Amino acid sequence: MSRSAVPVPKPGFFRNPYFQILLTVLLTSAAQIFLKLGADGSAGDDSAASWLGVAELRSGWTWLGILAYIASFGGWLYALRFLPLGIAFGLTNAVHIFVPLGAWLILGERINLLRGSGIAVIVIGVVVLAQSVAVAEEKL
Repeated sequence: MSRSAVPVPKPGFFRNPYFQILLTVLLTSAAQIFLKLGADGSAGDDSAASWLGVAELRSGWTWLGILAYIASFGGWLYALRFLPLGIAFGLTNAVHIFVPLGAWLILGERINLLRGSGIAVIVIGVVVLAQSVAVAEEKL
């Protein structure tokens, strides 16, 4: 298959590559939150195992984070079969929206004005990218 020939996904909502990108973003964001929870559980441990990140493997949160990453990787590979890398990668920047929002909602982290402004810029960028994709697909 040449690089210009892009396969067409089978019908179905779950098989939509854009839906898979959304799942990838959500699972990657969840993985970050889970890994933070796992790391926080060993915050008082000054052992070499903790310093190397091995002690965190005793936490169920860490394992949930690892599983979420693996699941997101599957969705990412699926989406790459059908989307140009530049489009797919650009859309994954939504992670930079969901991680701070999740950290705020779940971990109680603050979002200051500067970070909020950065998130707004990323939202605008993802929306512009999504609109350009929609216009390009309408022409097909």
